[in-house]
Amino acid sequence: MAKTCFYCGKELEAGQRCSCRGSSKTQAAPETAQASASATTSSASFQEAASTGAFSEGSKKKKAKKEKTKQVWNEERKAETRFSFSKFIDQVRSSFPSISKLMRPVMAYIWHPVTTIQNRSQVVSIPKVLLINSLFATLTSLMVIFTSFTDSPFLGMLISLIFGKTDLFSDHPVMAFFVMSAIFWVCVLILALCFTWTSRLVNRKLPFLRALDTVSISSIYMCFADILIFLSVLFGSRGAFTLIFVAMVIMGICHYVSVRHDLALGDNSAFNMLVISYLLFYFLAQLGVNILIRIFVLF
Repeated sequence: MAKTCFYCGKELEAGQRCSCRGSSKTQAAPETAQASASATTSSASFQEAASTGAFSEGSKKKKAKKEKTKQVWNEERKAETRFSFSKFIDQVRSSFPSISKLMRPVMAYIWHPVTTIQNRSQVVSIPKVLLINSLFATLTSLMVIFTSFTDSPFLGMLISLIFGKTDLFSDHPVMAFFVMSAIFWVCVLILALCFTWTSRLVNRKLPFLRALDTVSISSIYMCFADILIFLSVLFGSRGAFTLIFVAMVIMGICHYVSVRHDLALGDNSAFNMLVISYLLFYFLAQLGVNILIRIFVLF
């Protein structure tokens, strides 16, 4: 019986050995080396591709970061060249500390009016009240005399209604200034009295000094209106005196906020109190102004 190879099944003669195992090892060696070389090549290619991709991604990040930095720098440069009101105010405060300190309480009535009115001191400063109302009477009198020379039809109508003639300011400007100042001071005192009297109608008691302080707050806004009217007339406006109505509206709002907060009133009660106060002020002011004019005319 012939022998066969256990590995490849080849028929062998007696005493013959099959060489299939040696040839398979020799053939497997180049294949293994080829596979190893292929794996090495693919690994190198992969690493090269990975390094190339990482470099590309890094360059993109650097480019994006550079563009972002450039954009931020451009925005900051534009912000520096653009006018900023807050920056201007800070520069004025740093350049003129004494003036800014003096104007700070006044500017609070512009930037935070309601908060400033509600949080003002409960102790009324008499010098402050006298200063503010005297400034209001002086500025308003000067404004009326100054605008009377511009032939404003609206102002001429008001002067003729109050004084009966329009030549008082042109013929006697100094006397007209003192007459107007006294009239405005009388109006301030009468309005404060009206607030004190009408507060009893809503079961409250508003002291006269507190009522005078309330009127002083509105006098601040009237001073602003006087300055605006004066500047507008300088720029050639003849009807600038009508701006006084805007100041009167603001004055009413100030009175409402102050009275409502000081007397702890509701909306309806505060509104009714102010309406009655203004009506009473109108009749008393007409009577007081007529008496004052007659006194000055006699002298």
